[in-house]
Amino acid sequence: MNETRHTAHGYWFALFGAHSDPWGRMLCVGTALAFLAFPISDLVSGRVSGGSDAVAAAGLAAFAATFVRLFWILPAITGERRIEGAALLAVLAALAVGLSIAFGESFLGLLVYLSVVLALALPTAAALGGIAATAAAAVAIDGPDVAVEVVTFGLILVGVRRLMDLVRELETARAQVAELAASEERLRISRDLHDLLGHNLSVIALKSQLARRFLGRDPAAAENEVRDIESVARTSLQEARAAVLGLRTASLASELDRAREVLAAAGIATEIRGTRPLPAGVETVLGFAAREGATNVIRHSHAQRCEIAVREVDGVAELDMRDDGEGPSADANRGSGLRGLAERLAEAGGTFDAGRAPGGGFRLVARVPLSPTPHDEAEHGTEPVEA
Repeated sequence: MNETRHTAHGYWFALFGAHSDPWGRMLCVGTALAFLAFPISDLVSGRVSGGSDAVAAAGLAAFAATFVRLFWILPAITGERRIEGAALLAVLAALAVGLSIAFGESFLGLLVYLSVVLALALPTAAALGGIAATAAAAVAIDGPDVAVEVVTFGLILVGVRRLMDLVRELETARAQVAELAASEERLRISRDLHDLLGHNLSVIALKSQLARRFLGRDPAAAENEVRDIESVARTSLQEARAAVLGLRTASLASELDRAREVLAAAGIATEIRGTRPLPAGVETVLGFAAREGATNVIRHSHAQRCEIAVREVDGVAELDMRDDGEGPSADANRGSGLRGLAERLAEAGGTFDAGRAPGGGFRLVARVPLSPTPHDEAEHGTEPVEA
């Protein structure tokens, strides 16, 4: 039985080289075929019985040639080379069984070759059926000893092949995850940059208009506006760096203060009503909502008044912003700023509504669920108080 074990060891090399370059594949095939030296030695020494040396030599050569061709097209045997692969498998099976019957123990190792080829070439279910049939042939020819070898090495290579398939699937899945992560990161950066640049550039444009108005009649006021422009520009640079690094957050209180300031600079009276501090993650999302809402009011509404309320209702933090202006057009309402805000809220498990308010004006409502804590549950339903 030594030659069957050597045959299987040689096939381990063949398995791991199945998809390598041609030179590597030739090396693997040669390594596996080298273990045919055992029946060849019996043939040369004259120990072969039950038939002529010429027939045995021809059969062994045909087996080796069929094996090489089958192994060479192995990756495509279930695809474009299916017909050729099936024919080669049939020839290989006939030679392995026929030579084993005709020449006895010296050629029983060919059944192990056949078992391993079946494990490599066929889908799992078909391979298991082929291995069982080969084992049955081995039992019929020489008893259970070779059948054990056939089943053992066949099942091992079925398992290894399946493991290699799983590894390839895992690598593919990892590549897809990496691609999705890169795409998500690009989306995050573009969304953050749109938020901060849209708002800050609107503030810079507004401050520049005020500075130009004050330039001739109130130089001190114009200088203050220019200082504000410089401050906003520096803040924009810092926020852009934080956005690229993924470190950007938004404090709800600071965003509401900023909204009050820029709306007042635009001549829009602002009333802000709020509640106690919220969890950091909730404040960040609602802070982005306050910033985007204020930017829309400045750029699109032509409003005279804006009301902002922050409240908690049934375990949900809500920011409600409404004005008495015209509101953005249908095209603006579908802009990337509101889309990005809707995406942020969806990621946080929240909801987003924006559109014309009853009675005129525009209304934006952002809702984010609060993390359930005993303290939160005790204070749910708290009425809004003046900020």
